[in-house]
Amino acid sequence: MKLKKIRLLQIIPLVMLASNLIGAERSVRNVDEFKSAVEAVKPGDTIVLANGVWRDADLVFVGEGTEAKPITLRAEEPGKVTLEGRSRLRIAGEYLVVSGLVFINGSTPGSAVIAFRKDRQNLANYSRVTNCVIDNYNQSERFKRDSWVLMYGKHNRFDHNYLANKKNDGVTMAVVLNDERNQQNFHRIDHNFFGYKPRLGSNGGETLRVGTSKFSLTSSNTIIEENFFYRCNGETEVASIKAGDNIIRNNTFYECEGSLVMRHGNNNVISGNFFIGNNKPETGGLRVINAGHKIFNNHFQDLKGDRFRSALAVMNGVPNSLVNRYHKVKDAVIAHNSFYNCENIKFGVGSDFERTDVPDNVLVANNLFVNAEKDAPFEELDDMSGVTFEGNVAQTQNGDFKREGFVELDLAIQRNTDGLLEPTSKKLKQSKLRKFDFIPKDVSGRVGSEMRAKPLATAENTGVPWYKPDDDQAAFGSGKVVSVGADVGALVKAVDNSEPGEGIEMTESGDYLLDKTLEIRHPLTIRAKKGLSEKPLFLYPGSSGGFAFISIENGGSLQVSGLAFDGGSGGSQTASAAIRSSEQPMIEHYSLFVDNCSFTNFQESRSNAFKGFESTYADSVVFTNCSFSKMSGDAISLASQKEDRGRYNAEFVVVENCVFRDVMGIALNLYRGGNDESTFGPILSVDHCVFENVNNREQGSVLRLIGVQIADIRNSTFSNSGRGGRSVKFEEFRWDKIQVSHCNLYNSGRVESFYDKAATEGMLSEPPMFRDKAAGDFRLQETSKLRGRASDGLDIGLKTERTEEQPEG
Repeated sequence: MKLKKIRLLQIIPLVMLASNLIGAERSVRNVDEFKSAVEAVKPGDTIVLANGVWRDADLVFVGEGTEAKPITLRAEEPGKVTLEGRSRLRIAGEYLVVSGLVFINGSTPGSAVIAFRKDRQNLANYSRVTNCVIDNYNQSERFKRDSWVLMYGKHNRFDHNYLANKKNDGVTMAVVLNDERNQQNFHRIDHNFFGYKPRLGSNGGETLRVGTSKFSLTSSNTIIEENFFYRCNGETEVASIKAGDNIIRNNTFYECEGSLVMRHGNNNVISGNFFIGNNKPETGGLRVINAGHKIFNNHFQDLKGDRFRSALAVMNGVPNSLVNRYHKVKDAVIAHNSFYNCENIKFGVGSDFERTDVPDNVLVANNLFVNAEKDAPFEELDDMSGVTFEGNVAQTQNGDFKREGFVELDLAIQRNTDGLLEPTSKKLKQSKLRKFDFIPKDVSGRVGSEMRAKPLATAENTGVPWYKPDDDQAAFGSGKVVSVGADVGALVKAVDNSEPGEGIEMTESGDYLLDKTLEIRHPLTIRAKKGLSEKPLFLYPGSSGGFAFISIENGGSLQVSGLAFDGGSGGSQTASAAIRSSEQPMIEHYSLFVDNCSFTNFQESRSNAFKGFESTYADSVVFTNCSFSKMSGDAISLASQKEDRGRYNAEFVVVENCVFRDVMGIALNLYRGGNDESTFGPILSVDHCVFENVNNREQGSVLRLIGVQIADIRNSTFSNSGRGGRSVKFEEFRWDKIQVSHCNLYNSGRVESFYDKAATEGMLSEPPMFRDKAAGDFRLQETSKLRGRASDGLDIGLKTERTEEQPEG
């Protein structure tokens, strides 16, 4: 008995010691219990959030752990604790660990979803956020700014997390350097999945940013490694480095419409990264600015971006640059990198009247450039005497590229199991290459990059293994088709009861009276039944202003075909629009496809066939085979984003085989103000259209294209239009790609552009000789000189296969 007591006394201290090492674990079911647990937490303790939905939970996780005994906040089961509504997490203290949380179905009430600080005074150090998810956690307004993750303090880690579908203004994740407590931070950002980020249509769409221009000449010492960036298309800067002494290594940038950018700051190391474009438009690689960078052992493949999005873009600087502009590229090494089938590699990018400070003391050595479609591996846009080329190998189209520092070789290229291109030849292993003490030995004896032994960062080995996002978007035509007659209210009811992807077929010719706007809140098709004698005609019988027949609301997209819209024949008021985007800000992008429709009698100065409102954004706006007539306002208006900050209302705009006649306003008004260079839209195509008696007001224009960065206007006739001003008005920058070709300007205004470069080949000025203009038949007579003169061999104006004029009502 006595022996047992002695043993018991010996065991008790051991149990207490084990308890101290492991710490207490407390499960909490609501915010109040969480707050109580935080107040009592000690080193080694764990707070467990119970499974379920935590709505509007403002969690402040504060504690002082130790390296041996960190304090942990975790989900009861990873992925089964969702923070929704207006929830966020702030952490402050030392040696804190957070894991297993999911932020969905809401948005942050503060500046960040997860912040490594409680407030300005209380930061997090030596802390970690791992195995967490933030998905589609967006503000309701597109330009209401927030960030998802803000890193403050020092020695923090953000790893194995999943971040995707950020759609509103603001960087997805940022390292903040706004005072000494955040600088020289030695943070680590690794093994994260940075997922799809749609185009913002504005600056502020970066996925990852380190620093800001104000503090860019300080050191961050942040390591960014083994992350997977998937279709991060928010703007031209996928990852924006605005600080010095960072290491960016072994990341994969996959089909990203943008680049890794050394925007500000010096002495960064960029190594072992993979930039895979898969020949997608605008996919970019690396942009180089500032001094002292070491860029080596990176792999660039099938990238199609140009200018700022080039596979490699070495920029010009601004003499005596302010901290937020462009400092000279100097004292940099670009070595042992491989470029396969990259559309553009450019030196002196941005060269203009301001950016005249060319690169200096830049060494480009031991790189491999393979492109069988190019005569030269790169392009020089300015004086590149400050760039030295040494020991590089090229394989070009003609095989005869000659330049000091290059050897042309005929190489056999194969694709490995990761889908990466690599040469089979041993010729690239050389003993007389320039050696660099910062480059690993397995790379330094070889031209180009060396594939590393460890796995490539992919969607499978980054992020979290247990989260499967519900991101299936219903496609047009994926649902059932509902037939609707002309009964009053039937169409409104059908739209209100519709499901995503369904179609509504209008089965009767004649009048469809609408006194309630059709609100489209998901992908939907509205079309006329085939074989009708006339188009179903939308009429507004009401007496109040501001009415639109169709409004695309948040989450909606629309296909319309075979319909007629009469804005002024049904009642005492004119409808304000046939189709419009929501008048309220939208966070979701939309698309609009309109085919074989007519729009007439919108005879108020503010009425439009289509109008995109401020803070709404369309991926695509497409009008084909349509007619617009008897209009006082602009026919197609995408010019509501008035502030000159580079914002705009639609990325891709297509107008094809359409007729605009008797339009007092502008046929197409497309606007992007300011000189921000973070985006590459709007992108416009106008093909085979007729503009007859359009906008003959003093200083008017038929097409008003302000800040449109890519425009191709071709095979169209401007007749008796723009006589008081212009047929086409551009306000462009020198780098914009604009052209007007194979167009006929008869008794019409000129093509005007700032650099006078728009009008190119095939321009004519001939009477078009329409078959019967009075009857609305704008096909050409057999004797017209415009027959067969289009760039595609068809007629200038309407396509010849358009055999009959579509009825207007």
